[in-house]
Amino acid sequence: MATCYLNGKYLPLSKAKISVTDRGFQFSDGVYEVIASYDGTLIDIDLHLKRLKKSLKEIDIKINLSIEEILKISNKIQSMDNLKTGIIYIQVTRGNQNPRDHKYANNLKPNIIIYSIQKDLKANDQLSNKGVPVITYPDIRWLRADIKSISLLGNVMAVNKAKDMKCHEAILIDQNSNVTEGNSSSIWIIKGNKCITHPLTNKILNGVTRKKLISIIKKNDLIFEEKIFKKELLFKANEVFMTNATNFIMPIIKVDKIKIGKGLPGVISLLLRKQYLQAIK
Repeated sequence: MATCYLNGKYLPLSKAKISVTDRGFQFSDGVYEVIASYDGTLIDIDLHLKRLKKSLKEIDIKINLSIEEILKISNKIQSMDNLKTGIIYIQVTRGNQNPRDHKYANNLKPNIIIYSIQKDLKANDQLSNKGVPVITYPDIRWLRADIKSISLLGNVMAVNKAKDMKCHEAILIDQNSNVTEGNSSSIWIIKGNKCITHPLTNKILNGVTRKKLISIIKKNDLIFEEKIFKKELLFKANEVFMTNATNFIMPIIKVDKIKIGKGLPGVISLLLRKQYLQAIK
């Protein structure tokens, strides 16, 4: 049974309740983090909590817990639930407000939610050896994708279209036909010895896996390059892959039913995945 930390109390997840006046429920006024547990280790939790702190600051939510306290709570839930492989989910909303108003009051008490999700992340090891197909989809999200907001309707629409097409992910394309990121991932292309991804702007999230991968790329005498690139470059790339907290590094073998390279996981993509898994162990 999953345990949920809710505003200072540890409860069975099924017993955890939030008021309908919660601004997260009514306005998506909140932020979140997803932290992978792999072989009993919470992966890059320090980087996730640092990003959580940044997201809270960007939307002006102040909480009475330090990053160190959130870390302790996350570790406690992992231990209570014997979470070996899965996810710790953290969500902070601005709090309950009645009457409903777009303008938030200044004295609200944030709702802080942390709970575990059992998930077989190791299934992705086999999936990575096959590679995954994806689609492209218009990037219809708001213009602060750098904030890990719980407002994810654009992402939801994109991934459901991808799943309808029996694909793993949707690569988002902006109004200028540029690749931004995936519906839940950073998108990379490999051309020669260059690993290319979108620069850090308001249009993308600063992915935690992305951040760790950069040092691995450089250790392999590959060139890390941040560059805005067109959708067409996906099809001309030697390899394409995605990164996020639960897929780690996942080779992409088809985009919109068009094969990337020979339609097989790329050698460099698989090498980077192998070295990433070694690094987190």
